[in-house]
Amino acid sequence: MSSSLHTSIVLVLLVLIAGCASSTDPGSPQTEFQTEFGSEFTDYESSKFAHEQPDDEVDVPPPLQNKTSRDDIDVSSIEYLIVIRLNDHRRANDVDPLVRDPRLARIARHHSYDMATQNFFNHTNLDGETFSDRLRKSNYDCVSGGENIRMVDWKSDRAQTEEELAEFIMTGFIESPEHNAGMLRPNLTTVGIGVYVREDGRTYATMNLCEAYSASEGNE
Repeated sequence: MSSSLHTSIVLVLLVLIAGCASSTDPGSPQTEFQTEFGSEFTDYESSKFAHEQPDDEVDVPPPLQNKTSRDDIDVSSIEYLIVIRLNDHRRANDVDPLVRDPRLARIARHHSYDMATQNFFNHTNLDGETFSDRLRKSNYDCVSGGENIRMVDWKSDRAQTEEELAEFIMTGFIESPEHNAGMLRPNLTTVGIGVYVREDGRTYATMNLCEAYSASEGNE
């Protein structure tokens, strides 16, 4: 199936439940539920979240630039516009907006880069690393979290500007009930968006969502 006709969306949602389930219909978004992740963090009383986790505790990948073949497309702007659109959507559904963490965004952009340059579309990269593996590798603290990924083609999918690309990516997530429910989880606190555009125009977007662990109230 050509990507110019259809776009693919995948969501993996890590939740604190037992058991595992996945969608097997190739025509539907793939949804995987995994068992407990990050449960060692149990203090939920503070307003201190992982976006305030000290930089010296986090070992994220190095900065990754993405200069596209079009001078009028700025990838950082697309990422920012997706965050704005996501938070507008959450407010419209009576849930709090998320805080953007550039460190989480860097993890997301590296996954988009991997998919774009190694020609795969999955939460698990070619080294066998999953979303949760990438967070652990970076020592990025989350109680639970999720990852949305989407692949579009700005040359064929009527998404020609930064605003159109951001809207096209978000619309796909919103129109998928599973993805939409994941983005609207009220316990989420933090988001990182990573976009990578290939020379042929194929665009990969990764949305990392995090329910950040809380520090003690005494540190507020």
